[in-house]
Amino acid sequence: MNIVTIIGTRPQYIKLKPLYDYCKNNNISNSIVDTNQHYSANVSTDLIKELDLEIDYNLAIYGDNEMSFLSNGMDVLYGFFSRFSSNKNDKTVVVMGDTNSTLVASMVAKKMGYRVVHVEAGVRCYDSNSPEEINRLMVDSIADIHFTSRVKDNQNVSNPVYVGDLEYNFLNSIENEQIFGISYDKSILLTIHRQENMTASRLNTIFKFCGKLHYPIIFPIHHRTAKFVKDNNIEIPININVVDPVGYFTIISMMRECRGIITDSGGITKTAPFFGKKVIVPMDKWEWDEVFTEGYATNKLDEGWFDQYRVARKMDLYHVENSCELIVNKILEEE
Repeated sequence: MNIVTIIGTRPQYIKLKPLYDYCKNNNISNSIVDTNQHYSANVSTDLIKELDLEIDYNLAIYGDNEMSFLSNGMDVLYGFFSRFSSNKNDKTVVVMGDTNSTLVASMVAKKMGYRVVHVEAGVRCYDSNSPEEINRLMVDSIADIHFTSRVKDNQNVSNPVYVGDLEYNFLNSIENEQIFGISYDKSILLTIHRQENMTASRLNTIFKFCGKLHYPIIFPIHHRTAKFVKDNNIEIPININVVDPVGYFTIISMMRECRGIITDSGGITKTAPFFGKKVIVPMDKWEWDEVFTEGYATNKLDEGWFDQYRVARKMDLYHVENSCELIVNKILEEE
């Protein structure tokens, strides 16, 4: 069996890590293909090194906007799959999550006769204007196997296999002080990057709210957000400390230590319960609703939300212990 896994963004490097290690430790062929969708040294290269990943094929797909990335990605991936192997029958293409890399890779692979499997399938926010929702629906409609993070996601796809969340799997495998000894200091962790929030009105509203909080805020700024803030002369309150993007182990240390979190990141939102932290999610609709119903999250800009910070215990909300084994065994079974 040969697996080809397509990644291209920071969350996908993290999702890949436990599956990468499982395949490596069990002598399973898993070729890693990086589209470089969100390439920068401190988002891509440094994270790959930090997670001890090896990229087999770096495609460096260029796109100065969403449509050019998708169109260029089709050409580049067509060329890659054409050269990669003439034997498609023993190839499984794994895509992860809801990014444009996931969409374009699944479309090209399916058109070229490869078997496509989708990790984190069946997730829905039921907002057809969300770019991520569009990608999920399209990928799920053509994937051959759907690996789901929640049992309830099985109802949205065919051929589902519940495997839990790969980042929870990874967090539970880490044995160092960055995971243990959870504390609640005065600082708030802020991350904003989603397209829904890339308007002057939305960002100004978020920053105005942050300025009212009586806490220092640490803001590792995404390159997309940094460009938008600069291009639109958006003022950032003085209690926000803007820093460059940080490594994975640094961000989980921040989550471990902070008083609370403001984010539109799916990965940070759904792993906040692992660290027992409250989250404000400045989005109209959201896919990880358990974080809300369990009392960890709100989408209201509530000035008192972090005052009662000890909201809940550390909670393995989406953890399945043997998720990688389940994924590989299902792929083998379906050959």
